[in-house]
Amino acid sequence: MQSFPDEVVANLPEATRSYFKDLVRRWGFLADLCFSDLLIYIPSDSSAKEFVVAAQVRPATSQTVHPRDLVGIYYDAASIGVVESALKSGGMAFAEWVDPNSNHMVVSNCIALRADGNVFGILARDYMLNPLRIHGELESTYVKIFDRFTKMILAGDYPYKVDDSASIPRVGDGVVLLDADLTVRFLSPNALSALHRLGCSSPTIGRTLAKQGIELDGPLRSAETLAPVLEEIEGQQEAAVTFFCMPLIASGKADGFLLLLQDVTNIRRSERLLISKDATIREIHHRVKNNLQTISSLLRLQSRRVDSPLARSALEEAERRIRSIAVVHEVLSREIGEQVSMEEIVAAIVKLAQESAPPSLKLTIDIEVASVELEAQLATPLAVVLQELIQNSIEHGARGRFTLSVSVTLLSVDGKAMLLVKDDGVGFPREFSIESATSLGLLIVRDLVRSQLRGTLQLSSDNFGSAVSIEIPIPTSDVS
Repeated sequence: MQSFPDEVVANLPEATRSYFKDLVRRWGFLADLCFSDLLIYIPSDSSAKEFVVAAQVRPATSQTVHPRDLVGIYYDAASIGVVESALKSGGMAFAEWVDPNSNHMVVSNCIALRADGNVFGILARDYMLNPLRIHGELESTYVKIFDRFTKMILAGDYPYKVDDSASIPRVGDGVVLLDADLTVRFLSPNALSALHRLGCSSPTIGRTLAKQGIELDGPLRSAETLAPVLEEIEGQQEAAVTFFCMPLIASGKADGFLLLLQDVTNIRRSERLLISKDATIREIHHRVKNNLQTISSLLRLQSRRVDSPLARSALEEAERRIRSIAVVHEVLSREIGEQVSMEEIVAAIVKLAQESAPPSLKLTIDIEVASVELEAQLATPLAVVLQELIQNSIEHGARGRFTLSVSVTLLSVDGKAMLLVKDDGVGFPREFSIESATSLGLLIVRDLVRSQLRGTLQLSSDNFGSAVSIEIPIPTSDVS
């Protein structure tokens, strides 16, 4: 379907605009049924001396008459007299003309479109006239069904008053026609194949689908609501077929039903494989998290058994780093996909830092985190970096003090993740730089930021404390 000009739709009254959009939202099946191009003409002003093509759709079942995109093109009323005639009569008009590009005879059937009681445009059906072509049962049945929808459009019964379905199959996927008693009156070849997949060995005309082993609720629900109903039936060997049921309305009630079938077996199989894959990945992350927590526990036990304060401190630092990595895998074990919410990770890292702070220190950590999602390959090193920076503030910024305030800010700006960790501690020593850092924590931060995160790192310090800012380039799709 071609998109329609915004200025044309904007000038329509609200009720008319809603009707227009409902009609073109899924009119592809109408083009398929009539083997024709469908166009909607709207007068450019109240004088109706000029028309603009507001929408266009081509059939998937036949050759197109208009290979060129006509949406937005204006025509004088005199050059498309059949359109003008339909508009003036408020009904239908018919004309034959020769296409100057192909020299083929083209037939145009036009019907008036009404919304809120007023004719606002024309629906034109254009198809090539080929007297040598033999029309079979399928083609004649499809055109008759289209004629039913044409009458419904003129009567105001289509588009349906209620239609919440997102999408429908195309006609080529399979068509079943039912009468008011739900008896099958027509089966397309693809519909036969789809029913076979559901275990119906010999679908036949003249019997209901229920008597042939296919139990459907859609037609009865559709008859009650005069609205389309989508349902899915599963058969043998994981076969699955959707049935989009549309009521054929006459005199305010459904006297028949059009079923558009689609074999979705492969789609459902792929979905199951994806679900299984996601479950497997989550289980892997869960096991990695458990293993990391086991290692963390072993390091904690070992630190309690060593006498050297230096060795104990090294083991405790290693244990904290492993726990920060475990935080990322814990989040991944609960979420589908490889994207993780940094808001949850930052909160978990801050909680770890608060638990490891000395009991004598009154620690306050403020958090400001935007809705930033990162891939695991970025989230893991960033979690370690954040843990190291907070721990550095606690160990060095609070030296000789009993209170410390730390703020953590993580925002997404222009495709970059911006991390800022500030504290009101004693600050960095004068002339200190990240290049001259000797502590293992800051060395880890520097190497992770530059090598794995491919970001930039800046340190600053004054009488009010210290700050570390980090910029990390990330794909736009990773920033929400």
